[in-house]
Amino acid sequence: MRILSGQLHRLRRRLRPAAPELFYLSDRENWVLRWVGHYVTTGVRGQFGLRAHLDRPLRWAAPGDILHFGSLWNTAAAFQSPQARQALAGRRLVATLFHGQRGGPGDHFTEAIDITLKNLSRIERVVTASRMMAARLFEWGVPEGKIACIPLGVDLSRFQPAAPEARRRQRAALGIPDDAVCIGSFQKDGEGWGDGLSPKLIKGPDVFLAVVELLAKKHPVFVLLTGPARGYVKAGLGKLGVPYRHSLLENYLEIPRYYQCLDLYLVTAREEGGPQAILEAPACGVPVVSTRVGLAPDILEDGVSGALVDVEDVAALALAQAASRVIEDQSFRESLVANGRRMIQDYDWGRIAARYYHEVYAPMLGGERW
Repeated sequence: MRILSGQLHRLRRRLRPAAPELFYLSDRENWVLRWVGHYVTTGVRGQFGLRAHLDRPLRWAAPGDILHFGSLWNTAAAFQSPQARQALAGRRLVATLFHGQRGGPGDHFTEAIDITLKNLSRIERVVTASRMMAARLFEWGVPEGKIACIPLGVDLSRFQPAAPEARRRQRAALGIPDDAVCIGSFQKDGEGWGDGLSPKLIKGPDVFLAVVELLAKKHPVFVLLTGPARGYVKAGLGKLGVPYRHSLLENYLEIPRYYQCLDLYLVTAREEGGPQAILEAPACGVPVVSTRVGLAPDILEDGVSGALVDVEDVAALALAQAASRVIEDQSFRESLVANGRRMIQDYDWGRIAARYYHEVYAPMLGGERW
């Protein structure tokens, strides 16, 4: 039945020629990449009337339509699959790549990026979120004119600070003591989608535990976790005797109330494409302490709208020192929050979706090629 629906859709378009459409293909998990696709397609459809579909099967696409692969992994998979390659014929391709570094033979990222680069003549635009990653793409041979560096966005209608009484109630409901310094970490930092007992070191869960250990010696720390595969961090917090709460949210849109409970958001990654929390935490009035990864150095000004630390062997100590200043210095903390709230207004998903339209899709719809 679905195959017939796709055939009828294409037949109607041939009988009555229509403007090209956008097919955005995301990862299927209810996680950040899928929500990026949701906000991009919703934004360009609502603001510019572009017929945009999220995760509709490729067989629905007609020649001239734009196919946007929302991650490196589904880009590489499309070029490896004979069936998918057939569906690419005559379509105009966009690929997103948020982060990664090339390693040696057998490295999955290297294999996937090599497949993508091999087919670069077929891809009209490569989208990334950070200047750091844009520079890497250029070094790997992607022409500068094909690279679109567009930051992630945040839904400012959902991500906002809570009123004091609402914040108190939410903290109580999650078992967070009134006098606790609540530190947030809302990511996936274990291997796979199960318990995550094996750490994904690129996300820095070992550094996170080292920072929490240092902070807990001086402050009444409580850790609030969301996201899948957090077993390594939970086991580590248990050994440290640091209280925590982990909630695996079925609906990503529940997460604003978790941010609203925090006193500090901590990013300890060695490599990132965002993370999304760099935007969501400031929107909710939460100060961010982060390594200089992904979007962090692009949008946060150290000491003004966030606290930034280099990715290095002593990162844990430097992060702990920065976090202690945020905790202990009220005027500094309030300044970070106020400046973060002003800064984040430029990153509402409506504005970011408009950049996707003007910098990526509109030139392709107008027939221009890079």
